[in-house]
Amino acid sequence: MRNVYIINPKAGKHDHTVQFMERIRAVHATHEEEPEIYLTQRAGHGEELARAAAEKDDAVRIWAVGGDGTVLEVVRGAEFHKNAAVGVYPCGSGNDFVRSFGKREVFLNPENQLAGKTVSIDMIRTQHGDAVNICSVGFDAKVAAEMNYYKHLPFVSGELAYTISLAKCFLGHLADKMTVMFYYADGTKETVTGEFLFTLAGNGRWYGGGYCGAPNSVIDDGLLDFVLIRKPAYSRIPGLVPKYKRGEHLSNPAFSDLLVYRRGVKIEIQSENEVVSNMDGLCIKVKSEEYNILPHALNFILPRGAALPKEPKNAR
Repeated sequence: MRNVYIINPKAGKHDHTVQFMERIRAVHATHEEEPEIYLTQRAGHGEELARAAAEKDDAVRIWAVGGDGTVLEVVRGAEFHKNAAVGVYPCGSGNDFVRSFGKREVFLNPENQLAGKTVSIDMIRTQHGDAVNICSVGFDAKVAAEMNYYKHLPFVSGELAYTISLAKCFLGHLADKMTVMFYYADGTKETVTGEFLFTLAGNGRWYGGGYCGAPNSVIDDGLLDFVLIRKPAYSRIPGLVPKYKRGEHLSNPAFSDLLVYRRGVKIEIQSENEVVSNMDGLCIKVKSEEYNILPHALNFILPRGAALPKEPKNAR
């Protein structure tokens, strides 16, 4: 079994590449193994490295060492390769993907990682490349796009960057008229229209540096959780944001007139205006978008001490 580490030296606030490489080599030495270690040099390089590692057709574990952007590149390179499994060392500013499975510290322990098991998880097909965590269109995607600037500022964490971006975006355009079509597993469809703050498709649960946008999502059930929030009055927003961040919006009465929540296999979104589409932090402007479930598209290394998310007992 080969072990390949793809490290983004620009992830997070500090470059711990040398220390990480020394630690990894020492751990593998106790197992009489020699890991392969590569550093990304540009955007998209992680995907190229992961694909090259997976296409050798032998059993390989490919570890993404960085933030959610690094994870996205590595899973895009390794998806659909049955011989390859992807693991994550969350060293970025947000590290939202691993929150669905447990504490970040579990993922930072090499012995936990090497003792982990491989599980099969879903992904999201988009028109612009696949994703693994959360995709969205509208206001929160615009916040994510703005966040990419603030998170590189000194002393600004991923969560703080999102909060700063959120405050700035609230001063601008808030909602857009959208036509949204849900496709369900039984072959039926449903269309809703309205002025929406955003439309979200969740495979994982967390995004934006600690916002639980899809609290009921299960990453290996062959379904996406769709969360739509209608445009609220400005005066209601300060009370809604912390509830949304904690993942209370699916059951809190404060969202009863705003929330549209569904589960299905595909969503199509049409907007009257150009809006931002966010795919695990990768943002582009669109007027139409669609997200499809890709069941069991990725072999994922679940470290010792972590667990697959289960549907909450109170899920509706």
